[in-house]
Amino acid sequence: MIRYATRTVKGRQRTENRDCAGGRYDGVRGVFVVVDGTSKPGSEVLAPALVEHIFHGYQEQIERGTQDLTHEQVESLLKVVLYDAHSALFSGMATGSASYLVAVVSRRFLTIAYEGDCSAGVVTSIDSITWLTPPHCLANWKRDRGHRQLATDLGRHKITRCFKARRTPEPEFVTRVVIEGETLVFATDGFWAGLNDTDQARMLDPEIPDPTHVDDDVTWIVVQT
Repeated sequence: MIRYATRTVKGRQRTENRDCAGGRYDGVRGVFVVVDGTSKPGSEVLAPALVEHIFHGYQEQIERGTQDLTHEQVESLLKVVLYDAHSALFSGMATGSASYLVAVVSRRFLTIAYEGDCSAGVVTSIDSITWLTPPHCLANWKRDRGHRQLATDLGRHKITRCFKARRTPEPEFVTRVVIEGETLVFATDGFWAGLNDTDQARMLDPEIPDPTHVDDDVTWIVVQT
């Protein structure tokens, strides 16, 4: 049984929230999506449209008989879903760009596809988060820096991979086994970089009020497995 909560808070830097996130659980698999629209025009519309296309596309593939019993099967399925979403959105009127992360929890397997600076993590016993997905940004071009180091580096704002018109999706995949009872977190950079470790741990509790006076949009999903 999977339980999850999705939250988003608009930051002070923009007039609209360019983050979007959502989760679906059908009793067999959980699909969780976090999208962070960039400052490019149209990104505030692209973000929610991409979330819906991913959910619709994944369900459509399952209804067609596509299997998601292994990491490899989920990876293949997500590549198709993301390619179809890219084709549908950018062959129409969509503009802008976005970081995205898709996480599938199925039969105790976690499969993550992402491009950009949305991140996935697992909560330890002391309520700290171990982040699993190195952000695709200029400040991390060597792929050797942790999230707390990157949080204070302005180079993290220069994304090196994302969902955009002139480049078909090439997600990086991260996989692991899910331990029963553990807590997973999927979040935009407003969460992992904009909040300190103490506030991140507090926000795991759905009863804690939303953070206030945040500059960037802050969006996160907490999943109890």
